[in-house]
Amino acid sequence: MPQRVLEPGSIESASGAEIPFLRLPDRNRLFAERAARLRDIARGHPMGDYLQLVAKIADAQHWALGNLPAVMLPGPAHVEQCRQHGMPALNVQTHARDRAWCEVLRLMLRRIAGETEGKVQDIAVRLERERDELYEAQASKLLAGISFGLDLGNAPFVGAALQVYWLHMATTLGPQAFGRTDAPTVCPCCGSRPVASIVRLGARDNGLRFLHCSLCSAEWQMARIQCTSCESTKGIFYHGIEGGSRAAKAESCDECGTYLKIFYQEYEPQSEPTADDLASLAIDLLMSDTGKLRSGQNLMLVQGEEA
Repeated sequence: MPQRVLEPGSIESASGAEIPFLRLPDRNRLFAERAARLRDIARGHPMGDYLQLVAKIADAQHWALGNLPAVMLPGPAHVEQCRQHGMPALNVQTHARDRAWCEVLRLMLRRIAGETEGKVQDIAVRLERERDELYEAQASKLLAGISFGLDLGNAPFVGAALQVYWLHMATTLGPQAFGRTDAPTVCPCCGSRPVASIVRLGARDNGLRFLHCSLCSAEWQMARIQCTSCESTKGIFYHGIEGGSRAAKAESCDECGTYLKIFYQEYEPQSEPTADDLASLAIDLLMSDTGKLRSGQNLMLVQGEEA
């Protein structure tokens, strides 16, 4: 009996329901839930100490988001122009950062310094005393993916403050400010690359694959079995650790030679892309033997020339 082969996108359209294109994060829950997930997977994990540290950073992010100084947002004319021309309204490469994000970083560093000791505490105390100019220089390198001159010890803290700042702007503007862009493999809110993709559970989103932004944590829908870097539907393969969890895989593309992790809530309902990406570095080590390059970045573990 002949079998029907579903093309990419068929899974999403089979129900006939409208596909939810964009999911903005819940600002009241995202960082708290990330911290909880990190602590859960840290138990008995080889990277447990680092996962616990990132959980403390997520706690600081949650607290800072509730104590933000005033932030200047793009005006309605800019937002509408971006919508009309298929551009992200908070484009990471062109957005003029409000210096308020530097105060966000200092707020977080003071809290982290009070909850840590040793080398981490020393870094937090030293960095909190630096000038805005250093913060801005490090932020520009981090967001542009430039490792030369980037302090890898400072990077997770700088990245965490930028995440709070961009998440605040995206959720304050609301979903109506963002439309589909001309580059579906980058975030429609800020233009950043995804940290990973996740196949969601839920009545409305069940079985749908979303890319999760590494910066603002927005999620946008993309068909499954399709490269998240070059959009090819050819040469897509899935890689996992033998005997490991079925909830985490690397999705690779032979056409462009890249990979990005994909998480399945069907097998692990509590999956959180940023946390689970950190906890699955064994998959990155596996992929390093294939010659495939990772197409996304986790701002909580930045690789550079020192690494």
